[in-house]
Amino acid sequence: MNKIQSLLASSIIVLSLTSIGLNLLFNDVNASTSVSTGSPAEIMQPSVANNSTSNAATDIFSSEQYTLSDNDKNLVILIPNEGHHGPGEDDEARFIAQSFVPETAVINKGTNVIWFNGDVGHEHDIIITSNSESVSPIYQTGEFTEFEARNYTFNDVGEFSYADTVEYDNGYIMRGNISVTDDRGSAGDLPQTTQDSETVGILMVPTQDISQYTSDLQNRGFLVDSVHNFQDLRGGQSGTGDEQTLIVWRASTNTQIPSVLSQLSELSSQLPYS
Repeated sequence: MNKIQSLLASSIIVLSLTSIGLNLLFNDVNASTSVSTGSPAEIMQPSVANNSTSNAATDIFSSEQYTLSDNDKNLVILIPNEGHHGPGEDDEARFIAQSFVPETAVINKGTNVIWFNGDVGHEHDIIITSNSESVSPIYQTGEFTEFEARNYTFNDVGEFSYADTVEYDNGYIMRGNISVTDDRGSAGDLPQTTQDSETVGILMVPTQDISQYTSDLQNRGFLVDSVHNFQDLRGGQSGTGDEQTLIVWRASTNTQIPSVLSQLSELSSQLPYS
């Protein structure tokens, strides 16, 4: 082999070794990158919001009371199915021991309270009185039937009571309380309205189909804030089972209340309560 051929052979060997070294280096880098930056497995997020009111449904069931946050401007109180029945009847007809859910609400001045009638086949007529004034009502909703709603905006600080005008079996009267505070300040009286504000409300559904109902709520644009399952008082009936769920739901800011109530009415009419 002459001198030129010897130099060429040496160059080829050097290039080959360099190529092998680079490949090994790149493979090491790629392997390291794959370990350090690989995407983690997808985490399934729960349908219940991770926020300060995530125990709201349980609290409402246990205490029969709900305190609104400063951002809540509309509260939808549920008149549950069979809510017109009281304790002590020969045959227990109630699902839950609350005529209104919640029966007591602590709200800020200017909050619009809406009573939604989920009591199938029964009309209700609510009168509101101020505990600091005469017993004369300050407002009366007038009769409204199943899946309809009536509202009143509380522009004065104080303690208020409300009740259905009908006296039911054994003299039972449906009653509730509203406590109005001024913690978030005042910009003067707010008009009575059913228009755009952040809204929170309660719904009762059979637990056996809870996935279906929470999915339906979310598809309609609601956020499921929290849920609470409970054994109902009546011990079950065809179509509903013996366990019910309270759902605290929220509507997005600036969602118009008529639209919210329309969706709520449509969903409620599909529940198997009778």
